[in-house]
Amino acid sequence: MSATPPPHSSEDPSGSDPNPDPGPKSREPLFNGLPGVVLVLGAVMLGVQIAESMAAGQGGLAHGLIYWAGTVRTGATAEAFPPAPGFGLSPYVLHVFVHFGWAHLLINLGALAAFGAVSRVPFGPGLRGDLGFLAFFFACAIGGAVLHQLTHMNAPSMMAGSSTAISGLLAAAGWVRGGRAGMLRLAVPWLLINLGIAAAGLVFPIPLAWAGHVGGLLVGMAAYPVFVRYLQVRPAL
Repeated sequence: MSATPPPHSSEDPSGSDPNPDPGPKSREPLFNGLPGVVLVLGAVMLGVQIAESMAAGQGGLAHGLIYWAGTVRTGATAEAFPPAPGFGLSPYVLHVFVHFGWAHLLINLGALAAFGAVSRVPFGPGLRGDLGFLAFFFACAIGGAVLHQLTHMNAPSMMAGSSTAISGLLAAAGWVRGGRAGMLRLAVPWLLINLGIAAAGLVFPIPLAWAGHVGGLLVGMAAYPVFVRYLQVRPAL
């Protein structure tokens, strides 16, 4: 009596593999997953840092212009510079493109890629979606700059870096991934860390712009749903 052949699997009724293993799949290029507007922001930050690094060693004009137009200054530090462009308002926006060294920039670029990619999506496709995202990004930056000014009004300081806006993107990413609860899970630890830095600064100075972080974060926590509601691109009916 001959042995009965084993039944074929339901996934392979013919007994042969219709989809042979093609080998390891090629990975998508890293930048393909990032929105164009996030790449543009990162590229401008990178370009400014390259220009600043090239000019800094020579004490050149570009170095002075970057710090004049793009750093938020308070106290005696503000008095050492002439008023910034735009009736002194340009640093409230342009500080996001200025960083104090390459380590500062690279950390912020990583955070921008992570949180920017998530928080950009709800604004919808195309240029209008990009503009909505940029409006939110710079609202967070301005909120951070304003709070830094208010908390350091009489103390000499110089603040720059995109972490004001990125702190808002952190809260926004929480909104996208988990609503209010998701936002709080991401935002509250960052808020507590920065309040801890502020408290420690009363004893010994810590060169971190905690007020800028908090200001941008608070805008992101409170305003992201409003920005998305009114500035998102809705599909045509």
